[in-house]
Amino acid sequence: MIANKSPLKIHSDLIYDIGLFDGKDTAYYLFRGYKVLAVDANPTMVEKARSKFASEIAAGRLRLLNVGKSKKPGTADFWISDFAEWSSFDRAVASREGTPHRALPVTTVPFTQLLEEYGVPHYMKIDIEGNDRLCVEALRGTPLPRYISVESECASDSDPLSEPAAVATLELLREVGYKRFKLVQQGCLHPVRPNPIGRFWMRLVTSAARGRLRVPGIADIAEKFTDSARLKDSGFVFEHGASGPWGEDVGGGWMNFERARTLYLEKRRSHFSEERPLFSFWYDWHATL
Repeated sequence: MIANKSPLKIHSDLIYDIGLFDGKDTAYYLFRGYKVLAVDANPTMVEKARSKFASEIAAGRLRLLNVGKSKKPGTADFWISDFAEWSSFDRAVASREGTPHRALPVTTVPFTQLLEEYGVPHYMKIDIEGNDRLCVEALRGTPLPRYISVESECASDSDPLSEPAAVATLELLREVGYKRFKLVQQGCLHPVRPNPIGRFWMRLVTSAARGRLRVPGIADIAEKFTDSARLKDSGFVFEHGASGPWGEDVGGGWMNFERARTLYLEKRRSHFSEERPLFSFWYDWHATL
């Protein structure tokens, strides 16, 4: 007989940062007091993080892994882009706009291997330029992180996504067991509110704080209710490119799947109603149980 595997352990004090990059997100998770498992396929980024977070590593609060994700253990070419944010196992992503890039063989492991070795985190951030799906798929049939965030889509220069393909990540999140969703615009880290009244109210408040409706005396009061003020209240300075807050710290209400899908496609159609680069639509899905 084959013995049953031990159930995966859930760690309420652990966050997975899948796509460490320059460590902006890991720094925030450590600031919040969590332990962090940070993973990146780019050895340069991992070595920089070893120096940057030496004290946290020594204290056992941070573990770094220099591996890529794949369906089976092995080695694969990771494409190092001159625009570092676009480095990817997908050469079409690394070479966007003709950006110079080079191949580097990297060890790859199934994401299930990480879950079995390190346990299930409270929150998992995934941003690995095209291989995000492998991580989400690995959650099928396992205890789920209470919160998860993942890049909504990852396009190259020349492969426009159909609408069904554009919502594939959202659908996969639902398939593995997530039921409620938030959408965050990554350029400013502001949530997309699920109803028109909420969106109108935030536009009004923002205009009163620093736009056409700004009035001395009222502006300071209005500023306290803006999304930017919510970010400042975290006590942490989010640099450009950071994933930002997560879970209940993200503003706006949670949406069911149908509302989330409808809202996403509305935002996408509006964005591409003008000619824009395919990769300029930069949003993250946040999901919970």
